[in-house]
Amino acid sequence: MKAVRILLLLLSLVSGLSLHAAQSDLDRLDSYVARRSEYVARKQSSIDRIKSQLRSSMTAGERLAVYDRLFEAYYTFRFDSAMVYVKRGLQLAESTHNSYFQDNFRIHQGLLLATSGYYSQGEEVLKQIRPEKLPSALQFKYYYSLSWLYNFWSAYCNDREFAPHFNDLRLKYLQQAISSTPRGGAMYHYLSGEALYYGGKNTEAMRHYHRVLQLVKVDDRLYASSAYALARGYKLLGRMDLYEHYMVEAGISDQVCPLKENLALQELSLYLYEKDESYSSRAVKYIYCSMEDAEFYNNRLRMLEISRILPKVVAAYQSQINSRTTLLYWGLGGLSVLALTLMGFIWLAYQQNKKLNLRRLQLREQNALLEKLNQQLSTTNQRRETYMRLFLDLSAIYIGKLDNLRKLVLRSIKAGKTNELQTKLNHIRMQEEEAATFYDRFDRAFIMLYPDFVGQLNLLLRDDAQIQPESPNSLTTGLRIYALMRLGVTASAEIATLLFYSPQTIYNYKSAMKNRAKNRDTFEQDVNRLCHVIQEEDV
Repeated sequence: MKAVRILLLLLSLVSGLSLHAAQSDLDRLDSYVARRSEYVARKQSSIDRIKSQLRSSMTAGERLAVYDRLFEAYYTFRFDSAMVYVKRGLQLAESTHNSYFQDNFRIHQGLLLATSGYYSQGEEVLKQIRPEKLPSALQFKYYYSLSWLYNFWSAYCNDREFAPHFNDLRLKYLQQAISSTPRGGAMYHYLSGEALYYGGKNTEAMRHYHRVLQLVKVDDRLYASSAYALARGYKLLGRMDLYEHYMVEAGISDQVCPLKENLALQELSLYLYEKDESYSSRAVKYIYCSMEDAEFYNNRLRMLEISRILPKVVAAYQSQINSRTTLLYWGLGGLSVLALTLMGFIWLAYQQNKKLNLRRLQLREQNALLEKLNQQLSTTNQRRETYMRLFLDLSAIYIGKLDNLRKLVLRSIKAGKTNELQTKLNHIRMQEEEAATFYDRFDRAFIMLYPDFVGQLNLLLRDDAQIQPESPNSLTTGLRIYALMRLGVTASAEIATLLFYSPQTIYNYKSAMKNRAKNRDTFEQDVNRLCHVIQEEDV
């Protein structure tokens, strides 16, 4: 029993690792698909560099070589452009009687026609060539092109009547192409793998495909073709994890090359649709890319194959829509239950409304009480000003007493009493200290009571006559005078007594302040209206 548990645990771990690896592969493919435009731009830049080599001073042989390179660059990238340079090369080779390039471009023409779906036309062009008279390099191209021609033709037929005949021809020309290929190279291993695969020896074929991946890089067409062939082989062996891995490798290579004549993404999209609906967004993206590539290349076969896949994609979508419709029905049922529940709550709300009417009456009473409290708060604010006025009155009386004491001492000095003279001098110093203390306490108390007084008073003054105290807790003499007036001390004599100035000095200060005002006539009334709003902190 313990051994069975261990085995199940190991199987679950392997399954989890495979799932993680598959997800990682798809994420990696997505990153390459997202950079499709970058790879296409890089390919176009490479083609432009080849085109830049064409000059009027070139010999015919040099121009034919450049046309050949442009064909190779365009062959799996864009059919129309590749055909343009095939025709130019063929025309130039014929006009210059260059038999090598005549055969070379006819082979290219046949391969292009086959790739784009013109199978009989491609066969007609290739059959006009006599392979026994071709040099070895062109013999390989000839047999290689014929093998691809019948490969495409077989895939197009996809039946039991004509496809087997084309399969036999494909295998025949594959073997002849292999005989014209140097042993040990990537092309040799790829073609050997193809011959073994179509000959029914899948496992042996896969060893050759693996060897190709070791010999070439991901930006080589043979890498994409061999990775696709490996995916195909692992699918036959039932290894769907490795099928998906190598199909992703083929798709990545198709993007990097980039190959617009490709097959990996369209097959991968169908596989993902059939595997799990959770992959639907990826599958749609891949089939869209495949259709875009087929249209870009003008590949009739690929567009036909995609048209065969699309019904399956639509069926998968329909299945997904049906699932969502079922969920919608369940959702509507749930909403119906919620609606009934809501009606119950409405009835309860109606019952509660009666109670709320009673609560409203109580709230009105509470509002009336709050209004009463606000009135009391306003009264408290008025009392606060009254208390401040009382404080000032007491201070004035106290200062008056001190002044009377000073006069008494003065009379004592006139009478020749030296000791009283000493008392007088000390008392004058004490009066100055008392005045400074009074100013400090008054300023702090008033600013604490009316923190916005200075700012609001400055609004009554011209912009060029603003007053800025030395510190936030102090007032200037002019501000102090109008602070007293704001508290209701309006008589100049009373203000003079409080501030230890003469009435004329007070009058001068008041006149100077009025001269700064925007409106002299209403300045004092405007000051009395400052700071009448009760501060939040006071409440």
